[in-house]
Amino acid sequence: MFVKVVRVEKHSREIATIYINANLKPLPGQFAMVNIPSYEEIPLSFSSESSFTVKAVGETTKELVNVKPGSLIGVRGPFGRPFRIRDNALLIAGGIGIAPLRFLYDVMSRLNYNVRIIYGAKSGEELVWKDFKNAVFATDDGSFGYRGTVVDVVEKENLENYSAIYCCGKSELLKKLYKIFEGFSRAKLVEFSLERLMRCGIGVCGSCVLPSSMRVCKDGPVFSMDEIELNDL
Repeated sequence: MFVKVVRVEKHSREIATIYINANLKPLPGQFAMVNIPSYEEIPLSFSSESSFTVKAVGETTKELVNVKPGSLIGVRGPFGRPFRIRDNALLIAGGIGIAPLRFLYDVMSRLNYNVRIIYGAKSGEELVWKDFKNAVFATDDGSFGYRGTVVDVVEKENLENYSAIYCCGKSELLKKLYKIFEGFSRAKLVEFSLERLMRCGIGVCGSCVLPSSMRVCKDGPVFSMDEIELNDL
């Protein structure tokens, strides 16, 4: 279906949040297949009930970042398995991986759940949101918050304080986190949101199959740690 863009919030030259005039009733962690006419359809996580947050990395995303209010974009979804929402949670995000966790954070906040965030990027400019409460921000260049990486901060955190941990970011980050959580007594309560190339979004094409044979679009994109192995990340 085609929906109208009602507002575009530019966070930087390369990152924008696109608000649409349709609430498709997504849950935190779910995604939609999104396209602009004449460009390839791509998967995007919902960053709220009616928005996507996107970074310009390919042809479609570059067009989406510069889309104007009033434009029509194609949206199919929502698809995929969402996060299992629990109280007393730690959210860990790197870069644009904050998108689905923003949605999760907002829902948890409305439920008055206890939630803490560790969020990092290369620089302060690449931190999409800086308004989180009970948060630690990390930047590689030290331009905002802690000078260092998300992993540096997580290694100092007492993970046993949390009843749930949610992670999203690049594969390199998720693999490092996986190794840290191998020593966590409640590792099965850790959830990873994975990003992969998807062409259909409904489990047919096979483009997002993991080494474990699970499909990111259908069996995920959210997986608990006990469902996946390191080479799936």
